[in-house]
Amino acid sequence: MRKINIKDIKVTVDLANLININTPSKVLIDLLGNVYVNEQMTKNIPIIALMDNFKNVYLDLNTMVNQNLADYKAEILGTNCKLSPVGNWQKIIDYNKNQFLYFDHQSDGVEIFEDSIMEDIGWHASPLEISYREISEFIEENCDGTLVFYDNGVQFNGFAIVDNIEDVRAKTKEFVVQKAKQNIEDGIVDVDDDDVIESMEFFGIKA
Repeated sequence: MRKINIKDIKVTVDLANLININTPSKVLIDLLGNVYVNEQMTKNIPIIALMDNFKNVYLDLNTMVNQNLADYKAEILGTNCKLSPVGNWQKIIDYNKNQFLYFDHQSDGVEIFEDSIMEDIGWHASPLEISYREISEFIEENCDGTLVFYDNGVQFNGFAIVDNIEDVRAKTKEFVVQKAKQNIEDGIVDVDDDDVIESMEFFGIKA
């Protein structure tokens, strides 16, 4: 998984994609600088900017950028501009809430998976002494996608967007099964506990 600290990146956008927008349009800009005008995102790429009713009524590029992307400290170079997303981090989290698998809170860590099947896996893994943190770290090291985070050395938070949820589900379930078997063998799981029995049945694990 790609790991990107939002404070360390700049995103280059070709302003030619905005100049000719003459009617109010919904505009998205992703982490690679791609611009989507009245389009649904089809790729699992994090969104860094969203303008709901963009229309170019400006006389020059500087004014257009400053009026619409003021939070990004844009540097204009010809018809391109470089955006610094870190200043809009809280909004970026919100822009991506419908496509990230989980959010890693600075205080609570990973509490839930937004995909219902992954959440079932996480929920049933807990009685087997496998935490959401362990699962999210496995995903970040073994699955394709993007982890976008803010880390200034004092606080950390971020979200993960995966490329192929089916692949993540399969790999995660296999990881949990193997880890659970090891935990049972090591004696750190009470196989007579009702919640553990339910979880073992969910994963097809025999004591």
